[in-house]
Amino acid sequence: MTPSVNLGLNGANDVTYTITTQGATYPNEAIEASVIVDIVTGFETDLDDFIVLEPSAPVGESVYMQAVPSPEAGEGFTVELRLEHADGAFRHYSYSTTDKNEVIRMCLDYWGMQKLPDLKVWEDITDQF
Repeated sequence: MTPSVNLGLNGANDVTYTITTQGATYPNEAIEASVIVDIVTGFETDLDDFIVLEPSAPVGESVYMQAVPSPEAGEGFTVELRLEHADGAFRHYSYSTTDKNEVIRMCLDYWGMQKLPDLKVWEDITDQF
């Protein structure tokens, strides 16, 4: 089931976004909720695809969120988020799920409401960078 969403242009605080996938780059003017839903739903047929949401200004301290299909998670997904601190340090977090709608909701919240997910349940993988 694809979630029903009534999000308008994100513009809550004048943050604009670019979305990058394997096959296309979407400027802010081309982004709407259905684009995000279609990209994540398309992971089922293209396991090499990905989505990267890049805000023009940090969301919290996050400079991007990305999601990919994850064979390691069965038929699941890996979502990652990077926080960059004012002192130049960063933290990188990863979350795995088999729930496509959860991934869609995270991406829509990040884009439409400039809302970060609850990182308490995410894995800090900063040491991998």
